[in-house]
This record gives sequence, structure tokens and C-alpha cells, in this order.
Amino acid sequence: MTFAEAMIRREPRGGRQAVGPWSDLALHTIGWRAFQDLCSQVCEVVLRRPVEIFREAQDGGQDAVFLIPAGERYLPCIGTVQCKHTSDAAKALKVIDLNGEIDHVRELVAAGQADTYVFMTNMSVDAPVAVELRAKLRTLGVRKPHILGRQYIVRTIRSSARLRALVPQVYGLGDLTSVVDERMSEQSRALLASWIPKLRTYVPTSAHREAVHAIAKHGVVLLLGNPSSGKSAIGAIISTIASENPDSTVLALTSPRDFEAGWNPNDPGRFFWIDDAFGSNVLRDDYVQDWASAFSKLRAAIMHGNRFLLTSRKHIYEAARRRLGQRNLPQFADNSAVMDVGDLTLEEKSQILYNHINFGCQSQSWKSCVKPHLAAVAAVPDFLPGIAERLGDPNFTKGLAPRDTSLVRFMEEPREHLIDTVNALGDQLQAALILVYVHQAGFDLNSHDPVAAQAVAELTGFSLAKIQDCFAELKGSFLNLSGTKWAFSHPTIADALTEILRQKPHMMAALIRGATIDTILGSFTCESSPLIKDALVIPSSLDDALVERLARTPSELHLNWMLFHFLSYRASDAVFFKMIRQYSELLERACWSSTQIENNPRLAAYARAHRLRLLPEKLRAEAARTLERAALVDLDLSFFSNEEMLGLVSPLNLVKLGVALRTQTLPSLEEKISEIVEDADLDEEPDSHFTKALTALNRLEDMGVDDEAASLIQDARNQVRRSIEALAERKSERDDNIGDDSDWTHIVSQTKDALAMTANPEATRSIFDDVDK
Repeated sequence: MTFAEAMIRREPRGGRQAVGPWSDLALHTIGWRAFQDLCSQVCEVVLRRPVEIFREAQDGGQDAVFLIPAGERYLPCIGTVQCKHTSDAAKALKVIDLNGEIDHVRELVAAGQADTYVFMTNMSVDAPVAVELRAKLRTLGVRKPHILGRQYIVRTIRSSARLRALVPQVYGLGDLTSVVDERMSEQSRALLASWIPKLRTYVPTSAHREAVHAIAKHGVVLLLGNPSSGKSAIGAIISTIASENPDSTVLALTSPRDFEAGWNPNDPGRFFWIDDAFGSNVLRDDYVQDWASAFSKLRAAIMHGNRFLLTSRKHIYEAARRRLGQRNLPQFADNSAVMDVGDLTLEEKSQILYNHINFGCQSQSWKSCVKPHLAAVAAVPDFLPGIAERLGDPNFTKGLAPRDTSLVRFMEEPREHLIDTVNALGDQLQAALILVYVHQAGFDLNSHDPVAAQAVAELTGFSLAKIQDCFAELKGSFLNLSGTKWAFSHPTIADALTEILRQKPHMMAALIRGATIDTILGSFTCESSPLIKDALVIPSSLDDALVERLARTPSELHLNWMLFHFLSYRASDAVFFKMIRQYSELLERACWSSTQIENNPRLAAYARAHRLRLLPEKLRAEAARTLERAALVDLDLSFFSNEEMLGLVSPLNLVKLGVALRTQTLPSLEEKISEIVEDADLDEEPDSHFTKALTALNRLEDMGVDDEAASLIQDARNQVRRSIEALAERKSERDDNIGDDSDWTHIVSQTKDALAMTANPEATRSIFDDVDK
């Protein structure tokens, strides 16, 4: 197909068309550099071949170059693309606009690099002007001239889902209904609608492209990064792309338990976006527990065509990874589906900063004042997209001097500046933020905690009605509204509030009394307990208030698990002692079981109580029986490395347990391994079924065994190896019979080589040149 045929008669792949009006796209707002990149992507998609970009200054009149096959007997011809961008939305192309390129065109023709010459612009193009310009190019020696204006570019973008995947910022330049299929779920609509103002500022980075590839290859991706690094933005973009599939349903979830409730094996078209999958500000141990059991269902969902995108802060996932151990998702354990979003090129940083300043709410005079200093901000090593967004919002830059030092410090020390910004808000506005803070999952207008709300009202001195009136003023900057729930626009706002409240002990007392129990158990820690990053530390002077609040925890399996975990790992000895001494009946509560016995927080609390001589003998004996049963029946010897938990078993019974393991468990291992194979879930990895058995064999070997026992252990290991191979074969046969009818081919991206850009280090025109236009 010739270039002309491709450009003029091209049909969308697969016959897929966008639904909705052919409304215009605000191409005049994206800046000259982004427009140049957009034009190259249009050529890539239309021609289906790599396009090489030359940056301004020494481009020789070539904004892009591509090869066009002229026939089998001839060498490929060179085609040139010249892009012209204007910030004037009403401007129309005139014949004289080509005058500045005439000398370049002659040189390119003479050098054999303009057999085809394409002039692309975001200006509107009238037919008579296009005819005259094409004739003029022919007189200069161009055989195949093309004049492509705004109408053509908009039409091409609208007809190509693949192009929108490569240049996703176009989602924010027009009416969403013209891009996203009307069959999206209501939840997806609410999700994407809240991101529409931000989509036009988006810059597709290498992390974006790698995430797209990972989902296509593995069905799942985990995006890791520091706060404000852009994890959620990538999630929103890829979710938007996924929603274009008419058979897809995009679900934005907040916890692994939501996934288990929302997964339907009979619906293969679901795309799950789970932001802050292991906790937003601190690690949620209950989430780790949930994922340990949910990952097997997630693997099955992937096999049935579902797709997943998870995000997490780096330090939170690292803590979760250690606790998950062998229970982690294989694609996460080997890092094949884990992407670091923080590694940005200088060009990516500059474009991100340009977009946020250009599309932000700052005045034109402010933009003009900071324009000379933006290159220094983009060059900050720890540049963060989320902080660049704040630079475009006057709510976050009050009092910020338009100088290099101030602007660079804004990027280098974002937490400190955000704390200053929150402290500078009026008392009533701060009260609104605190009200959201104490409702960890967000303040729901219809179902919030009245005790927590009343505590904030008493703490701040404002009525609940007046506090809620401030939400509208904070919307878009500090808060977002989704349905009836108000939540922070970014988790770093909660981080800043944590630091502010840490310095105000009088507020801490009220928060302990008023915060939801989920917030206390999931985000607080005691002063003398091991430090947890970003957790709010409760001073020892408030131990009594904390004990009283913990005692009022409702008896529910989920909350009991969190309570036992808090008592085991976050409570100081003083708080633990007071809690068990005054409310010993709490120890008898039921909670979730754990995959491995050593991770059971109830038993960990029993072990701590036993060490402090607070555990009733009845509960110690019950715990000891649980441990012995785990070892003999489930082959779970994980607690053998935990001296405190091992102490729950009396010395005599510990000896008996060792004898039983040698005389009963070892000889029956062959039968137990066979039972594991028979009951194996093929949705899980074959070796995951034998984690406990292999760990038990290692523990037994470490205890010291005779030659006969050593032979039995080696036989068991050989049987496990053969069983894993047999299960892998069964799993492979089963997988080959599962068809994937879901069409995800529109979530594709180009290869790294195809997107490589030859940036000119000697270019004299700054990307920020027209940021104040």
C-alpha cells in the first residue's frame, strides 16, 4: 500500500470505530514538542513502520523520516514529515506558511530524501489552500506531496484505538463519550470521569509501555514507585484503554477482598485496577493475608481472560513481599510483571512538567515568570510527576517565589512544602481534611462513622455541617468526590496530615477516641514498638486512652485479626500488658486462620501473653494443641523457628512431638504427598502445593536424624519432584484447552526500538518555549 492509500483510504484495524460525535480535539493546547511526537505516532500507525524523529534546530527541515517501499526492483524511497504547531485554535493554514520551508525542501529533494513530503499541522486546512500547496511542492521536485491538517489528525486518532493507546493524552482533549464505549459499567464511568481533567496532561513513559506489554504477556502487572511518581495515572490511562473493548468491564477496587467479591469466572472481560494494593500509606497486614489466599483466584481469573493492574509504594510492597514469601504471585516473585515507574528520562520529565504547567490553573503572568526556571526543575534527579502537578495548581504554590532555588526546593522537598501548605489552610479547611483522615477509606456522606465525625467536630470546634461545606472548596486540589465518598486526591496528603498531627498531642487524644478502628489498627503504632514508616506514632502518655479504644473493637473476624496483629507487632509492652490484664476475654475471640501457622496473629498474641505470664493455662493448652496438629496433620513446621511461639508447647509435649514426627509423620509422607497431588488446584503453581512439605523436611533434617530417617527424607524429596512435574504436565494440558475469547489486542504499544528518539543535545529551542501562550 502506498503512503497516499494508507493515509487517505485507511480503515481501522478489526473494523472497530469509536462511538460518539466527531468532536474536535484541543491540539493547540499540547505544545509544539508533544504535537511533533503525536504526528510521528500517527505516521507509525498509518504506515506500520518505524518513524525517526529529528529535534528542532539541526533537523534539516525534517521533523520525521520514514522509508516508503517503491517496488521490489527499486530501493526504498525516503519520505519526510514536517510538523507545524500553533497555539491559536482558530488559525487556518495559508500558502505563505510554507515559505520558511522552501529552501529545506529543495535541499531534501536534491539529497533524495523527499520523494514523499508530508506537511502536518494542527491548523485547519481549506481544500483550495491544500491544492495550491501540493502544486507548489511538486514544482520543487516532490513527487508525492501531502498536506494534512487538524481535521485529518483528529479523524485518524478517533478511528484508531491503537493510536490512542500510544498517545493517551488525547483522552483528555475532548468529550469522553466520543472515545469510551457507552457499554462501560457505571463504576468505570465514575472512575474515568474523575480522571478526565488529568488525562490531557499525561505523558506516555517507558513504564507505561512496559506495563502495557506486561498485561498483554502475563495478564497482570504491578507498578511500584515512590509517592507522587505517577502509578495511579498509569493505572487510569490503561484502564481507559481497556474500557474501549466493548466486551470489557473495568472495575476499580480498593482491596483484595473487593476482588474476591467482584470476580466472576463466567465473565472473561473484566479489567481490575487495584490502586495501593497492599495499603495506601502503611502496609495493611490484613491485605497481605487476603492476597495470600486471593492470588490463587487471581491466577484462575487470568486464565479465564481477566486482566489486572496493581500499584504499590516500593517500601510497602517490599514489606508485603517478605511476608508473602512462597504465597506471592509467581509473576511478582520473579519480577517479570513488576515495573518501576520512577525511572524517567529528562525528556519525559520536561514534557510532564510542561503539561502540568500548561494545563494548570496558574495565571499567564505566573507561567511567564517561572518559564525560565522550569528546565532546572525538570532536571531534579528525584523529579516526581505528582509534584509537577502541584506546581500547576495555585492552591499549592501560594507564597512560592518564582526563582530557581524556590522551585527546585519545591520538587526536591515535596513533603515539607505540602506540610507547610496544609498548615497554611484555614482552621475549617484543616478540619475537613482531618474528617477525611479519620475515615481511612474516605468520608461517605451516607454511611460515615458518627462517633468519629463527632470527635472531629469537638476537636476542631466546628459543626459537622460547616466542616462538610468546606469539601467543595477543597475539591480538585486536596479532595476528590467519587459518588458520595470524599477522599484525598493523593495519599501524600494523608502523609502530611500524619506528620502535622504527630506534632500536636492534644489532637492525638481526640483522634484515638474518634478515628475509626480500621484507621487505628491499620495506620497507628505505639511509641516503643518497632518503627513503621509513615505510621502515626501514639505517645506513651496516651496508653490508657488507646487501651480503652482498642477494648471497644467490634468482634468481627476481620477486625479481630487486625486487633491480634496490632497487639502482637505494634503494641508496646506497656499497652499489651494493660490490655490483656484488663480485658483478657479479648484473647478468646475468633479470627481468620493463616496459610502458615507462624503468621497467625492470634497465636502470636498468645505467645507474647505467655512470655509475660498473662495467658490462662486453658488458652495455652489450646494453642499448643493447634501447633501440634499443624505439625503432624498439615506438615506445617514453620513455627519451629519462632522461639516465643514454640514456648507455648510444654517441654514434655515438645519431646513427644519430635518422636511423633520421626515415627509417624516421616513413614507416612508418601501417602500425604499423594493426597496433596490428588487435591491440587491447577490454578496454582505446581510447586506451591509442596511448600509446607519441603519446609517440614528441612526442619526435620535440621533437628538431626538417623540414616533411616535421612533415607525417608530423600525419598520424599524425590517424590515431591516427580509430583511437581506431573502437576505441571496436567496444568499445561488443562491450560491448552482453555480458550481466551477476550480481545485485548488494542492494548498494545510499540517496541522500544521503534520508539527510540534521536534527541539533539544542541537544540536551542526549549520545550517550555510556548508554555505561557
